[in-house]
Amino acid sequence: MTLISLGDMAQTFMMRRLTASIKQDARLAAQELTTGRSADVSKRLQGGLADLTGVEATLSRLKSYRMASDSAALTADSMQTVFRTIDSVTEGIGVSLLAVSTHENTRTLGALVADTAQRLDAVMNALNTKMGDTTLFAGIASDGPAMASSDVILTALEAAITADGAVTVAQIETSTKAWFQSPTGFAAVAYLGAAGATALAVSAEDRVDLGITAADPALRDTLQSLALVALVDRGTVIADPATGAALVQSAGLLLLQNHSDRATLAGRLGLAQARIDQAQTRNTAEASALQILRSNMVAVDPYEAATRMEAAQNQLETLYSVTARLSRLSLVDFLR
Repeated sequence: MTLISLGDMAQTFMMRRLTASIKQDARLAAQELTTGRSADVSKRLQGGLADLTGVEATLSRLKSYRMASDSAALTADSMQTVFRTIDSVTEGIGVSLLAVSTHENTRTLGALVADTAQRLDAVMNALNTKMGDTTLFAGIASDGPAMASSDVILTALEAAITADGAVTVAQIETSTKAWFQSPTGFAAVAYLGAAGATALAVSAEDRVDLGITAADPALRDTLQSLALVALVDRGTVIADPATGAALVQSAGLLLLQNHSDRATLAGRLGLAQARIDQAQTRNTAEASALQILRSNMVAVDPYEAATRMEAAQNQLETLYSVTARLSRLSLVDFLR
């Protein structure tokens, strides 16, 4: 029988290699026991990674939808807050303006008109509301304000009324309405934003439209009504108190009529919020199901992993023991 012996250096390298292999087995078993996930997914699935890749891709897409829907929900909530603010600012003022008499006490009328003019500023500030660095009602030009200042708007409006030669109540109303509807009037001077943003995908099936801007007719008409009263407050193009009182009454009627238009706009936004909420629920349910499926595909038996780790530890301890015994051998001890 031929005996094959190993030199000391070769034996050392062999022991190191065996030790590293056993340690690697122990580390992999410990990793799998800790994470519950196979360290070698390809081996676990016998090379069939197509299903796992599909699950991972869908989960990644659902994560993007979740981020988009969360952002859309926050935007819609903030826009609804602006609508509530505008309703609060204009609440009751329409009735008060409509009740003004042409024989109203000048001081009383002046106080009401001045208060309403300040409400114009409040509504415009609300339409300039930002969420982070995004102006909610500026459309795709969301990096800047949606509205110019009230002074800029009223100055341009007074110039248009003067150019039209409007002096009577009907003429001033007509000129004001034309300016607010003209692409060279309100759209060019007052509204500083751009077209509304396109619909946003919040799930594979759902897209929501949050492209409401300050140039929407319902919001624009609110500003028109308040601007009429602000013109009376400035007094530049108003011929006499009777004309001013009549314009105030007209503005009050317009505000009352405009309330339902804003309510319709807020309702449209509410429907979008409901769709976002439904999409979030579906996305969460689908993601949970896919995460469970993915876990099942790559999961390991914790008992089996613990057994392998224990076996590797025992092998390592045995190897260390044998190595220690071998290190104590000497020729002197052998010759005794």
